[in-house]
Amino acid sequence: MEIKRLQKELTDLYRTTMDYEFRKATYDNRMDSLRKMYEELLEETAGICDRSEEALESLAACVPEYVAGDLAEQPSKRRKELRSLDHKMNMVSYFLPLMGLAPTEKARQLTQRMVDIWNEKMPEYKIGLSTYEGISGGFRKGLLCYITTAVCRSLGKPDDCYELTALRRYRDDYLLMSDGGRKLVEEYYNIAPTIVKRINREKNADEIYRGIWNDYLSPCIRLIEEGRNEECRDVYSQMVRRLEKDYMTGQQEGDER
Repeated sequence: MEIKRLQKELTDLYRTTMDYEFRKATYDNRMDSLRKMYEELLEETAGICDRSEEALESLAACVPEYVAGDLAEQPSKRRKELRSLDHKMNMVSYFLPLMGLAPTEKARQLTQRMVDIWNEKMPEYKIGLSTYEGISGGFRKGLLCYITTAVCRSLGKPDDCYELTALRRYRDDYLLMSDGGRKLVEEYYNIAPTIVKRINREKNADEIYRGIWNDYLSPCIRLIEEGRNEECRDVYSQMVRRLEKDYMTGQQEGDER
């Protein structure tokens, strides 16, 4: 009975975090509030996980099972795809990072098993392991990587590909070293998750990403290679302003907040 109660409470917590936006300006405060509000639940979860591997496995399965059931109830493939994006964003942005803060050495094992079970049950909607430290630190690194990583993944490029490495180096060694560049990074990173989320909802998302690559990112890399850093910043700024206009004007279908 104790396990079943905890499973229900964890699922209820997951549904609660579905109501939260994923924005830089509010993320740390949201996570701090969640950690304080659900401190007892996190402690109880930790105690159960420390008790046995079987108990840990039971807790790890409850949310993936809930999500799989929710997706199965969607009336159309399109609605299922839209709903899956909301679930994936919530899981990696809030729920996994929060569970990773449980006061036990098995916290990472718990969250990794959640990811594994999710991917086993929903292989078409795979997710990766995320942590609060990783996301919070990622916000401080800037917008450039968020959008470019999404583009490169769509094109089948690995996370350590030449293009991403060059753009990250440009971000760290040039943009973040100048007042104007730092302001640009800070200003637009706040909207990057929503832009990527909305592009992913489009049926022609891969085509959109290829257009971003051809029109903006590939020229940026060429300018970086030629040492024309200011011109690269101009192209990059044009890209983000266009994406802001296209994907941040008004609410799109499937956005409730």
